[in-house]
Amino acid sequence: MTDEKPKGVSMDTDRDDAADLTPTVTLARLYEEQGLLDKAASIYKKLLAMEPERAELKEALEAIEKSVTGSTLQHEKFDTKTTLDHLTGWQRVIRERKKMLDQNHEKRQKILVIHGPNLNMLGRREPSVYGTSTLEEIDEEIKKTAEECGMSADTFQSNQEGDVIEKIHEAIDGYDVLIINPAAYTHTSVAIRDALLMLEIPIIEVHLSNIYRREPFRQKSMIADVATAQVAGFGKEGYTIAVRAAANMTHKA
Repeated sequence: MTDEKPKGVSMDTDRDDAADLTPTVTLARLYEEQGLLDKAASIYKKLLAMEPERAELKEALEAIEKSVTGSTLQHEKFDTKTTLDHLTGWQRVIRERKKMLDQNHEKRQKILVIHGPNLNMLGRREPSVYGTSTLEEIDEEIKKTAEECGMSADTFQSNQEGDVIEKIHEAIDGYDVLIINPAAYTHTSVAIRDALLMLEIPIIEVHLSNIYRREPFRQKSMIADVATAQVAGFGKEGYTIAVRAAANMTHKA
């Protein structure tokens, strides 16, 4: 059994040629020197198959296998530690981000939007006057606009005067701005007017149509002189205009 490298053999490490070369200790050691431990181990196994009594071959193979196993374990340990470090870091970032969001949410100013009678029928009620958008679609746009302005919005609709009044009472301590479309109560309700007089926050009166171009009885607003501002005749956009105006009012305060 010779340990010499076969003549004419090129040690091309980019090609898996171990199976094509005559297995020798020299070849195995060359593979070891080049870091190709799997190929070196393959050579030693072939040599041991032919000469199982050679102790030095067994020792060389065991050394390679131990080296490979130790390297793998070390690599796995490193990967595990790195992954845990990353996870711990991300958990800390997530906790801090959540805390910041919670703080910002608590600081966000709140808008209450009240819709009066028959506005739940928007989309079906005189679309030539009030438009084709439903109240649900309008409420969605209100909330989206409030978010864009760094605020939050709650919406409420009732066909009952008493319910509208009780909702106004909630705005005394719970909200920073009130946007209200009293609908038909605009022209008749002294009770709603009196409830609004209790508020110390901005009040924006909204009407989908321009009430001052309609029937004479609709041209009188019982709350116009109580409201901070009035938006009329812009259709559903009147609500988003009011929300942006509310943001400007509160940010200046």
